[in-house]
Formats: sequence, structure tokens, C-alpha cells
Amino acid sequence: MAQEVKEAVITEYPKAAKIPWLLLVVVLVLSISIGVAWNTLIPSSIWVFYNPGSVDCAEEFAVLPFIMILLSIPIYKLANRKIGGETLTYLYVIAIFGSYTSLGYGAFRLPAGLIAQRWLNPETISPLIPEIMAPPRAIAEQLINGGVPIPWGNWLPVIIYYWLLLSFFEFYMLSIGTIWSRQWIQVEQIPFPQTLAVHEIYEQASTKKSLKPYFLGIALGFIFQFIVYLIMVFPWFPDIYGWRVNTNCYGASWIDNTSPLYGIVALAQYSKNPSLAALFYMAPLNTLLTSVICNIFLFVATQVAYSAGYYTDLMNMPGCGRAECGTSSLRWGAPFKWVVVTNIGGGLGIVLMYLFLQRRYLANAFKSILGGAEAEDQKVTRMAFMVTFASYFMVVALLIVAGLGPASALLMPVMVWVLFFAAMFVYGRTGYNALGFGTYGLYWLRIIWPQLPERTDTNFALTAILARQPGSDDLGQGWGGSLAASFASYKFANLTKTSFRNVYYVMLFAAILMPPIWWLTLLSIGYSQGMANMPFYSSTTFVGDISYAANPASTWSGTSPEVTSGGPWIPNMVAGILIVWTLTLLHARYPGFPLDPYGFLMTFTARAFSEGIWVMITIAWILKIVTLRIGGSKAYERLGLPVATGFLLGYALAILLGGVISAIRFFIPF
Repeated sequence: MAQEVKEAVITEYPKAAKIPWLLLVVVLVLSISIGVAWNTLIPSSIWVFYNPGSVDCAEEFAVLPFIMILLSIPIYKLANRKIGGETLTYLYVIAIFGSYTSLGYGAFRLPAGLIAQRWLNPETISPLIPEIMAPPRAIAEQLINGGVPIPWGNWLPVIIYYWLLLSFFEFYMLSIGTIWSRQWIQVEQIPFPQTLAVHEIYEQASTKKSLKPYFLGIALGFIFQFIVYLIMVFPWFPDIYGWRVNTNCYGASWIDNTSPLYGIVALAQYSKNPSLAALFYMAPLNTLLTSVICNIFLFVATQVAYSAGYYTDLMNMPGCGRAECGTSSLRWGAPFKWVVVTNIGGGLGIVLMYLFLQRRYLANAFKSILGGAEAEDQKVTRMAFMVTFASYFMVVALLIVAGLGPASALLMPVMVWVLFFAAMFVYGRTGYNALGFGTYGLYWLRIIWPQLPERTDTNFALTAILARQPGSDDLGQGWGGSLAASFASYKFANLTKTSFRNVYYVMLFAAILMPPIWWLTLLSIGYSQGMANMPFYSSTTFVGDISYAANPASTWSGTSPEVTSGGPWIPNMVAGILIVWTLTLLHARYPGFPLDPYGFLMTFTARAFSEGIWVMITIAWILKIVTLRIGGSKAYERLGLPVATGFLLGYALAILLGGVISAIRFFIPF
């Protein structure tokens, strides 16, 4: 962290080469259209795990980049052409943006969720939704039933509105990522484990080192995940992992009251998903150690609190309930109220502290818009600042046009950035989206509504729904994903020595072209086949009511922390800010201080409880310690890292094969 507070030294970007625009257009159109079709053909029971975008809930494992890079290398070799690092970088940019904006299961929450209100809540929420966000009910239902020509006159305003809103929000977020890219990627060298794993495909294809560790990892990852697919899809396949018993879709299990361990109050969920261990293995040791220590504290402190009369309801719940259900859960229960401490206070605290520590870098970056030196990185930063400001005001205008009040429209882009920027501190180091998954970024609504309305109007309903869905949930809904994709793209570009300016142009290009391709594909499938006839239908927001987000009394809305936590929440939020500030300053002031704020945040967030990641964190920490103690950094680079990244490639291949088999089963049932 000491390195992180130093002023960055300007580094010359590699000379910009010509961008292969025609190739990128073809790849983008094919990947998005095929990806959307793939989604519709996946059975709803496995949609979270086998879609081509981001899978496994908060792991947000991006599948398409692995597939894209893996297929590109042999295709070029068959054509007797050598694929360079720059071309691979541009393909990676297309793939990572597709994964996080168009092809994950989250991409179907909006606009599908708002469109579905036309038939799910025709008398309540539906009248509050303008026709630029959802066509009239008679038109909307055609998408479900199909069998009629597409009425483009009714759909065109909807397509254009979402196209503009998503594209400009992506411009805004990816441009902010561009402003911080030099500091995060070149100075702090944040690892971004998922990006490292994709780049390792290119490294292994061009290396003369032994490929045995990498192939071993591929085999392990593929075998594990493909067996999971067989267990989930075919009832006759033996459940050798116990996946059908007390196991959630993302691979976390729980114990029931017949277990001798049931008396351990904080034992809610435990992960059985080793891909998490592979990701965490690439995380910094300090972060892993911090999380291990914090998890020990969690188990001990919760048991002590239980003895003092807290968390008593947890003894009547299975692990899933212990993690997330009610005001006594590990998430919300007094005295700790960990979600308020970490997801709310910790996220806000780490952003504020980072801006303070990096105030000189930000000031120097801001000077780039005033002229001066003409280095390429300064030109990119200047353009990014201008695009950030312009796209911010465009987003505000589009939100006001939809029916949001000026205060809501002005604050939403800012607070969306705060939440997902905070999430990047953990995601960038561990590959896990602990902070930005689960709708805990809505506390800012209380600035506008100190007392939540008893009766919703258009302003509150749309503000709450937009803030609850793309504004504070998973990366796969686009807004937060574009920030993650920008950092990941620059990380890949830094590894391949590709011009950051070119990468920025390709990201803008992807943000413009992806939304209309998504819409054209979805409408074509819906009107030809009928969404209700597709395997994925029952798990989508076409049938899932999202109006709870506009209900202040709902504990799942995120708008009322005092309802969810059963009482005052501001003290816990302030405590979270102070804890993060203290850990950050100690880590910055004393290089040998073993704890960092990122491991703390990763441990006590909502998804950490629900997904039981403490098991895989501990395994990854032990494996990394053993590797470094026995063989040092050479063993880590030549053995540990290839096995870990190979495991993730094998994991992605199993997801690809599972998707192909599911598509075949739709046309040829077996």
C-alpha cells in the first residue's frame, strides 16, 4: 500500500497500431447474437452456472474471454497467420465487455424486469413506467408468446432509449476506469486474477516451458465442473459431490440440525467450488491472511455474541437462513450488522480514503484537460475526462426524461460509481465481487427521502428499481460491469504492451454496438419462438417480479437498512468507515503491517456469508504459503500459477460444453 500512495511516474504508452475494425465488428456481432441465443437455450436450473457471460453469482467468472482467446489462437494458426498480442487484446476487450454487459444472466433483469411489470403488476407499478422503457401491455406480451411480426414502431423508442442509457452509462464508467488505469495497472500493479488467467492461455501457447502443470490444471478444472453439469442435468448421474443435497446453485452447502457442528453459530455456508480457490491463489498474501484472521474473529465473536443473547434465532435456521434471512442473520443481525459495516460503510470509506491518498494523482490527471504536455497517456486521460463529463450529463438527462427527479438523476451516476469503484478494490485483487453484488448501495436514497414514501410515484419507483438492479447489484447488469471490464482490459493491454489509447477506442466501440445487437437478437427469438417456450424462461425477470425494489417495507429492496437490520444503522456504517480508514493508513504507513482493508471487506460482506467463501480463502492461503515456502517465487510462477490458471480454463471449457449440450437437447431431446 505504501507504493499506492506515491505519485505515479508518467509511463509512455506503446505506439498505437492500426485497429482491425472489420474483424472486431464481425466478432462482436457473432459473439453477442450467439451469446444471447445461448442464454435462451439453457435450462433455468443451470442458468447461473452455464451462461456465456458471468457465472457463479459473486464470483462473476467471465466465461467468454476464455473461449474467445482459446479459439482465436488455433484459428489463426490454421490460416497460417500469427496472432499478435494486440489483436488478442482487442478480442479480449470485446469478450469481457460482452460478458459483463450483455451475456450474463443479469443482463435479462433490465429491461426485461420493467417490461414484465406490464402483465405482472398492471394496476400498480406498470402505470408508473413510461412507454419509452416498456411498450404497452398488448405489445409486451407478444414477446412472451411470439408468432406475430415484430411491431417495430412500438419497439423502436424502447430500443433507442435503452441503447442510449446503457451506452452513455458505459461511456461514463469506462472513462472513469481510463482515468485511473495508469495508477491501478502500471503503478500499483493490481493483479486482476481473472485477467491473468485468460492471458496465461497466450503465454502458454508461446512459451517453451513445460506445459504439464497447465494441462494438469485444465484437466482438474474441466473434470470437476463437467461432473457438476452432469449431476445438475441428469438425475441418473451419481451425486458424487453431494450437489443435490443442501447445496445452492453457486456451489455453497449448509449443515442442518442433525450435524454435530450445528451449534457453531457462524457456520452458515461453506463453499464446494474450487474455482474460487484457484482465483484466490493469485490474490496478494496480505489480503488472504487478513481474511483468514477476520474469519477466525467472525466465528469466535459470533459465538460470544450468541452467549450474550444475540443471534438466538440462528439456532432455528439452516445455514442459508443464518447467512441472509431476517434481522438476526449474520448479514444484518445486531450487534455487528456486518452488511452495514462492510457493504455500506466499508465501501464508502475505502473510496473516500483512496481519493484522499491519491489526491495528487487525481489533480495531475485533471490538469491534462487544461493542456500542457502532449504525451499519449495524457491525451487519453484528457479525452476520458471530457467523455466522463459529457456522458454524465447525458445519463442525467435520460433519467429525467424517464421520470426521475433532478436530485435522483444527479446522484445516481455518482453513487453507482462509488459502489462499484469500491467493489473493484476487492475484485481487482481477488477476482471476487464481494462488495458490488447484492443491492447494498441504496443507502444514498435516504439523502433524498429521509422518510421513505408510503405511496410510490414514478420518481421513487424508477429510482429504487434502477438503483436496486443495474445500480447496485451484479456486474452482469452493465453499469458496474463496464467499470470492471475497463480495468480488466487495461490489465490485459499492459501484459501485451498494447496501446491504451487503442483499447479505449475499442471499449467505446463495444459500448455503442452491443446494445442494439442484444435487442435485435432477443426480439427475433421472442417473436419467432416465444420466450415462454425457451428453456431459460422460468428463471428470468419475465416471470420474476422486481417491483419489491420500489416497496420501502420490503427487506429485499435495499432502501431501508433500519427495517432490514431491525434498528439503527448509522453507527455501524460509521464504524465500517473508521475500520477501513484505520487499516488503510496502517497498511500505507507501515509496509510490514500484515493486514489490509481488502481482506476485511471480503470477509464480512453479504455474499461472503451466503457463499461460504471462507473455506476456499483458507485453502488458497495454505496452498500459496506452502508453494512459496518450499519452492519460492519460481515454484509459484512455474507450477502454482499454471495449475491455477489452467484450472480456470478447464472450468470455462466445461461451461462451454455444458452450454452446447443444453442447446442440442433443446432441438434433440435426450
